[in-house]
Amino acid sequence: MASLLLRTLPLLLAGVIGGFVVWLLGGHGGDAPNPAVHLVSNPASPVGLPVGGAGYVAVTEMPAAARVKLGGYVESHDHLQLTAQDSGRITFIGGDAGDRVTAGQIVISLDEDMIGVDYRQAWAALTGEMANVQNRQLQLYFALYGQQQSPIGGPAYSAYDRSMTPFFNIAQSMANSFFPGMFGGQNTPMLSSGQRMPGPMYDARAAYEAAQANLAAAQARIDALDQRLRNRRSIAPYSATILKRYVELGDIVQPGQPLADLADTDRLDVRIEVPTNLIAHLKLGDQIPVSLDHENVWAAVSQIYPAADPQNRTVTVKLSLPTGAAAAPGMYVVAWLAQESSQSETAAAIPVTAIDYRAGLPVAFVATSDGSTQMRVLRLGDITGDQIAVLSGLTPGEYILANPGLHTQTGGDAATGH
Repeated sequence: MASLLLRTLPLLLAGVIGGFVVWLLGGHGGDAPNPAVHLVSNPASPVGLPVGGAGYVAVTEMPAAARVKLGGYVESHDHLQLTAQDSGRITFIGGDAGDRVTAGQIVISLDEDMIGVDYRQAWAALTGEMANVQNRQLQLYFALYGQQQSPIGGPAYSAYDRSMTPFFNIAQSMANSFFPGMFGGQNTPMLSSGQRMPGPMYDARAAYEAAQANLAAAQARIDALDQRLRNRRSIAPYSATILKRYVELGDIVQPGQPLADLADTDRLDVRIEVPTNLIAHLKLGDQIPVSLDHENVWAAVSQIYPAADPQNRTVTVKLSLPTGAAAAPGMYVVAWLAQESSQSETAAAIPVTAIDYRAGLPVAFVATSDGSTQMRVLRLGDITGDQIAVLSGLTPGEYILANPGLHTQTGGDAATGH
């Protein structure tokens, strides 16, 4: 009996150890496999989805207008090119491309050595003319109100002449009233000796007026120098950003040569060319969806050109981008114009967070029946809340990644999204 027990004991121990190993391999002694890696068929869709649908959303439907895709580009609302107004050498540059300048700030300046010499000469001439005007004004005052000397008789006769002449004129006027025609027929006032010699007074007045004209000419020379100085300084008329600079320090420029491009990058517009058959449906203030590189925004129609291009049969339209939009002058964008005959159509709808951008185009990643993902390029429509209409690229009932990432790609594992 003891020998039989000794022979069966190894078998019993082997059985116990084997059962324990089987128990461990059966998952009772370790972490269970993640069920999210197993794909099952969704009853509502033939697409294989992770158990529980973690990370995926269904494509639904929403009313949306079918829209026409029109390419355009971003431009600043206010932009200008600074050009040289005079010839000279560049001695100052206020910034490089990308730098901000404020209104009234000097952007580029030319040398001003010769203007300084001309200024000193002009101010010296102006000072002399001001002194001459004061002298001529004093001379005219003495000519009008100073002591008058008669040609004969001296001061006593001059006093008698000035005092008696008014009485003679009164007597002549009364005589003509009683005896018309006897004393010449008309009242002809007698002039005193001082009044009969107006030459010095006229000369003094003419000299004073000539001095005033010379003073005005001297002031005009100062104004001309101010204008020359202004032409040698390129000043920003408003707060803007330097887009491009064409010159360097020490360069010699000629009138009309470009110096720098300025633009107000805080106010941006989208310029599009709208076919003439769609222009009748647009009016100022209409909100148009615009696709930028990484976002969709609504832009208001701010300007509609009054005439069409006779060759392309299009009309230029400008849309005002909202403040803070991720855009820059020169960027290519896509505007979506609604067609009047399709306002009641329905389209696929997905959350805005499910949209990614590749090469500037909106895309979504669809879960396929073989357990992988497929990238679809989308044509977007209107946004309602957190849902956006998809005019093409998706079908209601499909499932897409809710939040695709940078590493999401076509052919990746639908269970992990990579």
